[in-house]
Amino acid sequence: MDRFLLTTNCTDLSSYREYAEENGLGLELQAFAEPEALSGKWQKILADNKSQLRGFSGEIGFHGAFYDMNSGSRDPEVVKLTQQRYRENLVAAAELEANYVVLHLNYLGPLKLLGYHDDWLQRQLEFWCTFIDEIPRFGVPVLLENSWEDRPEIVIEILQAVNSPYLRACLDVAHATIYSRIPFSAWLGAFEPYLECCHLNNHDGEHDLHQPLSEGVIDYKEVIISIDRLSRRPFMCLELPSLPSIKSSMEYLQTQELA
Repeated sequence: MDRFLLTTNCTDLSSYREYAEENGLGLELQAFAEPEALSGKWQKILADNKSQLRGFSGEIGFHGAFYDMNSGSRDPEVVKLTQQRYRENLVAAAELEANYVVLHLNYLGPLKLLGYHDDWLQRQLEFWCTFIDEIPRFGVPVLLENSWEDRPEIVIEILQAVNSPYLRACLDVAHATIYSRIPFSAWLGAFEPYLECCHLNNHDGEHDLHQPLSEGVIDYKEVIISIDRLSRRPFMCLELPSLPSIKSSMEYLQTQELA
């Protein structure tokens, strides 16, 4: 069961912690991604989380801000706000002794404008080649997660250019299979040198539903087998909306002898 985590955006962590400890799981905390939390409440949530997680021995992941965040924006004020939110996330993650912070690039894959990708990439490189200098003092690596990117190279070219152990990758299996026509095997192969975490949930082929692993078009038996073949196994995070859906997915993994 090593290196499996479950997600929660609840402020009351008691039931999630109990289930995690009973099953040898870690926790990925997602409350700090919510705009409501970031607008003046994150310090209280941080204090509450530290109290509730005292003595917790499992791995801790951390999902940072992503709603309307744009590190490649043409508007410098948007970039400034994005930097502020990311710094707040890193402060909280460091206090919680998290293993990683997940952030998004928010690439607009459906946007069919000539020059969009090249301009976006240049602005992203300007952001990350500067921001990367701040990350080591927090001691928590940032993992860039694919969201609407339609091919893995969009994320990988940033990781290659920055070339830092503090900037790595999170592969969201559902996103890769909804927003891209490229096979999952190609995504996994491209991400492998940088891969620290995979987000796992299922969908109907059209909508990002965050369904249990056994309910949807993704064959998670094949996905887990493919991940297990990697030279180094990443964290595998059940990114699901409720404890019942997490329990259902863990039962599926155990039935398939994948966990």
